[in-house]
Amino acid sequence: IVRCSTSPYISSAGHTMSRFVLYRFSIVACLLSLPGFLNAQEMRVYTTVRNLRGSAVSEDRAPVVARSLTLFHAGKVYDYVEAAKELTIFEPSHHRFTLLSERRRVATEVTQDEVRQFLNLVEQEGWKQLTTTTEQADAQQGKSLAWLKFQLKPEFDVQFDGAKNVLSLTERAARYHAELQAPPTKSAVESYLRFADATAELNSVLHTQAPLPRPRLALNTAMRDHELLPIVVELKAMDDRLHLQARHEWTWKFQSRDRQLISGWESQLSDSGLRRITFRQYQQESMASEVSRNR
Repeated sequence: IVRCSTSPYISSAGHTMSRFVLYRFSIVACLLSLPGFLNAQEMRVYTTVRNLRGSAVSEDRAPVVARSLTLFHAGKVYDYVEAAKELTIFEPSHHRFTLLSERRRVATEVTQDEVRQFLNLVEQEGWKQLTTTTEQADAQQGKSLAWLKFQLKPEFDVQFDGAKNVLSLTERAARYHAELQAPPTKSAVESYLRFADATAELNSVLHTQAPLPRPRLALNTAMRDHELLPIVVELKAMDDRLHLQARHEWTWKFQSRDRQLISGWESQLSDSGLRRITFRQYQQESMASEVSRNR
């Protein structure tokens, strides 16, 4: 019998959010210690994420947080983050992710069920934090708790401007603003949003600064309802802790080097010299790498 202890991260109202973040990652370690359909259409999207928080320059000159290339091919989605040299392959038919770090020469796999099991426990602990610390919270802690509640249960007012294809989701803690476009086929919307749903869940497990997925899942649902794809998506916290913009450039056929990239990634994954590690190890190494880069 494996017993998982997370008590070091659960205490009084002080440092509520930092403890909650640590708890999220302790749950991953605990869970992983236990025994234990896209159509044939090819499409690509190049995404640039910028930090607009406190920016005094124009949007196109704001600091770039990340750039990624996403390729939909043969029932798989290949998502490559340039700066981190990290690849995520999502296989919706198998409900599985394959993760490859080119920089560390390591790879791992994790299922959507494993990710969702983690998220379910984290959300339970989040609600516990809210109910046990609200009465003791000072002003700053109150803001952190409001941000936590937003991540756990966003209550958006959804507005859609059909003439401009603009979607707005607003609530007390944050707002989404999305400029959308019609796809060449309706199946492209579901292919992309199924991937976006899955990676929103995965990123909250892998990355220390990633929010919990429910707000993004709500945006994806709204886009699904209108059968539209995103061109520009902005997320802004009302207390100015966060203001990000993602700009998507869509292409409905591959460029000349896209198949070469896929072939290269698949070759790396079949290389006998690649170090295969558990998802727990991969998550811990990713977390350490993020901390090192942010120093």
